[in-house]
Amino acid sequence: MTAGPAPTLYAALLATAQRRPDRPALVCPRHRLTHADLVAAAGRLAGVYRKLGVRRGDRVVCSVGNRCEYPVAMTAAWSLGAVHVAADHRATVPELDAVIGKTGASTLIYEPGDERMSPYATPAALRRRHPDLRVVVVTGHLAPAELARWTVDDRGEPDPGDGPAPDDPAVVFISSGTTGAPKATVGFHGNLAGRWRGLAGWLEFQPGDVHLAQVPLSHGFGMMMATAGLLAGGSLVLLDRFSPEAALRAIGAHGVTVLTGAPAHFALLLDRLDPDTHRVDTLRFAVGTAGAFRPDLVNAIWERLAVDLMAMYGSSEGIGVATKDAEDVLRGSVGRPDPGTVRIVGPDREPLPAGAVGEVAFSRAAFPVRYYGEEPPREQWYYSGDLGRLDEQGRLYIQGRLAHRIDRGGLKVDPVEVEQALLRCPDVLDAAVFGRPDPVVGETVCACVRPAAGRRPGLEGLRAQLSGSLAPFKLPEELCLLDEIPRTAIGKVDLPRLREMAGTAPSQRLARR
Repeated sequence: MTAGPAPTLYAALLATAQRRPDRPALVCPRHRLTHADLVAAAGRLAGVYRKLGVRRGDRVVCSVGNRCEYPVAMTAAWSLGAVHVAADHRATVPELDAVIGKTGASTLIYEPGDERMSPYATPAALRRRHPDLRVVVVTGHLAPAELARWTVDDRGEPDPGDGPAPDDPAVVFISSGTTGAPKATVGFHGNLAGRWRGLAGWLEFQPGDVHLAQVPLSHGFGMMMATAGLLAGGSLVLLDRFSPEAALRAIGAHGVTVLTGAPAHFALLLDRLDPDTHRVDTLRFAVGTAGAFRPDLVNAIWERLAVDLMAMYGSSEGIGVATKDAEDVLRGSVGRPDPGTVRIVGPDREPLPAGAVGEVAFSRAAFPVRYYGEEPPREQWYYSGDLGRLDEQGRLYIQGRLAHRIDRGGLKVDPVEVEQALLRCPDVLDAAVFGRPDPVVGETVCACVRPAAGRRPGLEGLRAQLSGSLAPFKLPEELCLLDEIPRTAIGKVDLPRLREMAGTAPSQRLARR
């Protein structure tokens, strides 16, 4: 990838299209677009936005799935100097209402969901709450007159604006919205253009690379990896929903070279991989995030997929650590942050010594965190809410969420530690652990397990296997066997859904002693 100035994300994408106009850029079930097609389609959508009154600095909420229209919509907003607000395309009316209210968005681009009887109920409800909201629906079907209709097949003259400035906001990442108080982290054009082009160079992305975009583009990691791939001149194969079969089919059909995902994505894919059926020999590189990669999974990725693996940890706040070092990856580390940029703190937020587990904090001098519409924070450190530790060599290890720790009679149990131990059991394909309220000890350890094929593990048997690696108070006291572990699109455990499923599933419980 050539070096050079990239003052804004739009300018960088435009430069890529000018260098490699005929290279494939986007592939989804409905469309195939070259880099030139991507920019041209974005220009046509920008014309639609202009007619609706979208101007520089306006916020455009994008609630669209992983399809070609998403990168086009993102690029169209940037071409006008508008701010792309990344919302999950399965977000509910209250969630989108909170995002619109938080960002003061003027426009929504929306992909109708599965509500066949009323596909436009969501934008209609939002317009009742926000009468001035302009809505563009991504559909080839008829739509109500008050909604603008658009797809990448639409013809028309491109009408982009003058583009943004490097200091202009480019993206608002919505990291939470289910509580009604979404966190709206803002990223700026110059900063993101430099960082994401630098990432593409560090990962040695090539114009011939084919990236499987199965992580939602609305998520910070998904958008970052997809945009880095495009800036390198590569192409994205877009999957709207992850399944191991769909991923394996796409890898073979399109010659995918770069694969991204969470540990669960890789574990499920490897479980389904059949060398006699699936072709994966085009793969050369993988990027893992959203959880710890245990050594046996790392070895399986290396041996069965024959790829290099980079481990990455970060958040939509713009913080992050990553490593390609094989020894660090095998140890379960996410990399070695620069000295002084990361520290581990206790409940009093004082630094802990090497090896101690505490909350991971990032220096705001090294990782400036900004929230949309808010003044820059005055605190010197950003407290992530994640548990981790630094070893003597400066390697960072992530060990779950602070809020998810189980308090069993005053003893703290890390669900991730129990999950990792369960995943080493031969009867277990996937696992998740949470604390079940208990009147005696406060919380008990509940393990939810997806059994390996042909296996049916029992609670006593699993406790016996785990007893060699976990202290007695960490051993599961309840076991629920599930057909699947519910996960978010990024691959993290969907804890509310897990609790709901465990509440109705048959369970084995340890008799109270």
